[in-house]
Amino acid sequence: MDKRIKRAKINALSTLLAQLVSTAVGVVIPWIMIAHFGSEAYGATTSIASFLAYISLFEGGIGRVARGALYKPLALGDEEQISRIYLAIKRFFSIIGVAFMGYTLILAVFYYDIADVTVFDRKYVFALVLVIALSKFAEYMWGISNVTLLNAHQRQYVVNVVAMLSNILNLLAITLLVTAGSGILWVKLASSMVFLLKPFLFTIYIKRHYHIRKTKTRAVLKNKTTGIAQHVAYVLQNSTASLILTVCADLKYVAVYSVYHLVIFSLRNIVTAFTGGMEALFGDMIAQEEHEQLKGTYEKYKLLLTVLVIAFFGTAAILIVPFVMLYTKGVADANYEQPLFAILVVMAEALNCLIWPCFNLTIAGNRLRESQAGAYGEAIITIAVSLALVFWNPLLGVAIGALAGALFKCIFYTAFSGKKILRSSVTHLMINTVVVGVVMVLISVVGMAVIKNFNLYNYYRWIIAGICTFPIVTGIGLLTGSLLYPASLKNVVNNLFSK
Repeated sequence: MDKRIKRAKINALSTLLAQLVSTAVGVVIPWIMIAHFGSEAYGATTSIASFLAYISLFEGGIGRVARGALYKPLALGDEEQISRIYLAIKRFFSIIGVAFMGYTLILAVFYYDIADVTVFDRKYVFALVLVIALSKFAEYMWGISNVTLLNAHQRQYVVNVVAMLSNILNLLAITLLVTAGSGILWVKLASSMVFLLKPFLFTIYIKRHYHIRKTKTRAVLKNKTTGIAQHVAYVLQNSTASLILTVCADLKYVAVYSVYHLVIFSLRNIVTAFTGGMEALFGDMIAQEEHEQLKGTYEKYKLLLTVLVIAFFGTAAILIVPFVMLYTKGVADANYEQPLFAILVVMAEALNCLIWPCFNLTIAGNRLRESQAGAYGEAIITIAVSLALVFWNPLLGVAIGALAGALFKCIFYTAFSGKKILRSSVTHLMINTVVVGVVMVLISVVGMAVIKNFNLYNYYRWIIAGICTFPIVTGIGLLTGSLLYPASLKNVVNNLFSK
C-alpha cells in the first residue's frame, strides 16, 4: 500500500510540474502567434487542430478500456496478459493512424471552403493542415499504446518528464523561427517535428523496462466499444466549440474562445495534476477488493479537489477577463472582453474537475459500458444547446452548451459512482456538489463586482490583485472542504502531525 501511495504522490508531483511548464509555454505561444500573425491566422491553426481531433472518435475509448483491462494483470505481475493487451492496443492504433492519414488529406482539401479562410490561400491551407497533423500521426503509430501502459502501471512520471522536455523545446523552436521572420507554416512544422520526439522516447523506455512478448492471440479486449461513449463525450467537450464557431460563425470567434479556453484548460490540468495517478490507484484497490481503503482514498481525493477547484477557478472567475485584456493588448481585430462568457466557461470547467474522481472510478472499476448513457447524454446536450444558441450569440451559445453538458455529467456520474462503486449515499454526494457550485457562483458574482473598482492596466497591478485574491478564495475553499469532509480533513491533519 505504501509503495502504491508513494507512486501516486510522485505521479501527482510530476504531473503538477509538467502542467506548470505546459501552462507557462501555453500562455506564451498563443501570445507570440497572435501578435505576429493576427487573430484569424491563430484561429485557423486552432480550428484545424480541433478538426483533426475528431478522428480520435474512431478510437472508441479503447485507451480507457485498455487501462481498465491492464490494472489486474499489472497488479498480479501477469506478463503474458500484459503483452497481449499491449500488442492489441498497438495494432488497433496503427489502424487508426492509417485512417488518420486519409482523414487529414480530405480535411486539407476542403478546410479552406469550410472555414471560409481569407488570410491564407488554398494551397497554403492545404500544407498547413498536413503539417499540423504530423505529430498526431506519430502518436497513433508509436505513442499512445506506450502511454497507456505507463499510465496504467503508475509510471505517469515518465510521460510527464517527456512532455516537459517537448514543451520547452517547442517554445524555443517557435520563438527562434518567429524572431527570424518565418511564416506560420514553418513555425507549425518545427512544432510538429519537436513532438515527434515523444513517441520515440516512449518506445525506448518500454523496450528497456517491460518484457513484451509477441503473441498471435488477438481476442484480448473483448469489449472494445465499452468506452466509446465516454471517449465521444471527451472529444466533443474539447473540440465542439471550435468546430461550431468555425462553421457557424467566424475564425475570430475561434481565436477569442481559444485564448479563454487556454487559460481555463491550463487551470484544469493544474488542478487535476495534484491528484495525478489516482485512477491507477483506484484500479489497483478495486482489483484487490479493498473497499474501505477505496472509500477513504476517494474522500481525501474529493477534499483536495474541493479546495483546489474553489481556489483556482474562483480566482480565475474574478481575474480572467483583466488578464485576457492585458494578454491581447494592442490586438484590435477581435473583441476579447467577454465577462459573461468567461464566467460560464469557468463554471463549466470547474464542474468537470469536481466530477473527475467519479469519472475515474468508472474507468478504474471497468464500468464504462454501464455508464455510457451519461457520456452520450453529455455529448447530445452540449451539441444541441450550442447549436441552438450559436446564431443568437456565438460565444455565449457554446459556453452555455458546455455548462449544460457539464451539469448533466456532474449529476449522472455522482449518482452512478456513489451507487454502483462506492456504495455511499447519493444524496450526500449530490449535496456536497451543490454546495461547491453555490460557493463558486457567490465568489464569481461578488468578486467580479469588487474587481471592477480596480484599474488593472498592467501586469504588475494584476499580479498584486492575484496575490490578494487567491489567499482569500483559498480560505473559502478550505472552509468549504472542512465542512463537507470533516473526517477526511481530520485524518489528513493527524497523518501530518504524526509524521
